[in-house]
Amino acid sequence: MLNSLLSNLIDRFSFIRKFKIYEFGKNIGFPLIINFLSKFFKEDIVDNLIILSAYSGRLYIDNPKYLFEFLNKKSKNQVIWIAKNNEVISELKKKGFNVIPFYSIKTIKLLRKAKYFFSSHGRLDIPPIKFSSLTTFILTWHGTPIKKINLDLEKTYAYSKWNRIFKLKLEFNEYVNYILTPTKDKEDHRILAKTFKIPLSKILSSGYPRNDILFVKDDEFIKKLKYKFEIASHIKRIILYAPTFRDDSNFRFPLTESELRLLNDLLKETNTIFLIKGHIFEEKMNMKKYDHFHLMKQDTDIQELLLISDILVTDYSSMLFDYLLLNRPILLFAYDLEEYVKGRGMYYNFEEIAPGPILFTGKELIDSIKNIEKIDTDFRAKRELIKDRFNKFTDGKSSERILKFLNISFNN
Repeated sequence: MLNSLLSNLIDRFSFIRKFKIYEFGKNIGFPLIINFLSKFFKEDIVDNLIILSAYSGRLYIDNPKYLFEFLNKKSKNQVIWIAKNNEVISELKKKGFNVIPFYSIKTIKLLRKAKYFFSSHGRLDIPPIKFSSLTTFILTWHGTPIKKINLDLEKTYAYSKWNRIFKLKLEFNEYVNYILTPTKDKEDHRILAKTFKIPLSKILSSGYPRNDILFVKDDEFIKKLKYKFEIASHIKRIILYAPTFRDDSNFRFPLTESELRLLNDLLKETNTIFLIKGHIFEEKMNMKKYDHFHLMKQDTDIQELLLISDILVTDYSSMLFDYLLLNRPILLFAYDLEEYVKGRGMYYNFEEIAPGPILFTGKELIDSIKNIEKIDTDFRAKRELIKDRFNKFTDGKSSERILKFLNISFNN
């Protein structure tokens, strides 16, 4: 395999990482070779070949995961997952799924034949091949944008000028056929069209496949999820803290030591566990002192955590729109709101779309958890209003809707 060969060579001659030529080779040279090689494979489109990938091939999560599992369960199409991570490859093979490594001749060959490709982040989720114009590329994306997106990607993309010259980095409008959204909100559609430079006709208001799981009412399934995450059977309440990504990649939970002790005592008294889930690209914090806090793995499927949680604590993350489908209380711990709006920017007035109280200090957070029943009642009407605005469908059938739109066959 190409990636194994390259990795072995780099490990053997690790000193080359110190040179600029290594960065150029990694970001331009190697992708350019892949792009060139791909042109030698015919564009023999196979009508039932569907390929999916997510998070640059590193993780098995989000909308592509749920579409992949739906297709494997209910269709006879040839469905393939692309992965860089060996653990993901091993996991999917154990489940009997068809998975191929990110860099291989077979992968390039199949991508040139694919009728459909589903991606969470765009071309970063696949090798930099020359795509067939007959392939339908669906960007599932990974959340209704509250904070500004896409516009800031340029500064983090190495050798962007040369990537454009060699057509290794394409604008979304150059290859995306459809972008998924769960909303009926015209403002959201306008934002997506503008930031991705695509026409409104390419925005498919279908719902997110990942949210279908939030409509599962099977008590046994939920019990299994709690067991999977090592949540003891005596725990009566689960709080999930899942803030949005910070550009410096540092995870923060800005409570003082005394506040953490107070919160931990409150959790003990109420038989509550506090799950902490950071972004996949963030550094973790150490919470070993506090026995009622539970740090989740960075690659944990957030939708599973949402399903089992009784309260969501977040900030500017779009997962709050997902959680509204469960009609459970939400606390918005926005300790850096002014700084975040100034530094990153937002598309909406945060106060207007907040489906719960906006909290700025650890004391406010603790007090809100103590008074969660009143907050639940006070914000019920606003939660319903925001849910209707940002979730067009509430039927748990988003995967079906997308496949029907694309005329992809499956069994009911």
